[in-house]
Amino acid sequence: MNIFSRRSNGVTEEAVLRALSTVQEPELGGDLVSRKMIKDLKIEGGMVSFNVELTTPACPLKDQIENETRAAVMQVAGVQEVKVGFTSNVKQRPGLFDKAGIPGVAHVIAVASGKGGVGKSTVATNLAVSLAQEGARVGLLDADVYGPSAPIMLGLRNQQPMVQDGKMVPLEAHGLKVISVGFMVPENQPLIFRGPIISSMLRQFLYEVLWEELDYLVIDLPPGTGDI
Repeated sequence: MNIFSRRSNGVTEEAVLRALSTVQEPELGGDLVSRKMIKDLKIEGGMVSFNVELTTPACPLKDQIENETRAAVMQVAGVQEVKVGFTSNVKQRPGLFDKAGIPGVAHVIAVASGKGGVGKSTVATNLAVSLAQEGARVGLLDADVYGPSAPIMLGLRNQQPMVQDGKMVPLEAHGLKVISVGFMVPENQPLIFRGPIISSMLRQFLYEVLWEELDYLVIDLPPGTGDI
């Protein structure tokens, strides 16, 4: 735990941590101190500041955690003000033994549907942009070969990714790194692709793109009606 403490105005690090240990992580369980989520604790006079390290910057319970930690620390004698900040550490989960991880990508979110025209691409794009707005590092892979819409929705029409060291460099828009089938073919040109070709293309998009470090890669999949 990266903690810098200072005894001041009678307030001690031990007292503050004891108070914070009463606050439970609302989703994962266990208190914030035991889970090593309290970082950069500082005590200056009657002011206490610290960061809570979340497992995702898009945590929906930030307000609850902030309110509960502030209330707990304010109960410590001598504390006059509490400043709560947030950081995040999105940890990569181990995959299946027979599956290769995508270099630099911590989590993959696949957006799928059983049929076309139900708003899947809109959901995928809005989800990716929302995660980016929360501070996450996000990529969007538009793998819908039957109707790639990411170039239109993100204002990237008629653009093509560069190639660096034999790999594609994603385009960027609205805080996202973006790769789309629509970048590879002229607009309105019909595609006659079968399963093996599409599977090969999707593998290229996953493993031959310089995604760099991403917390989340959102994949807009083709409709479930296709042989992919």
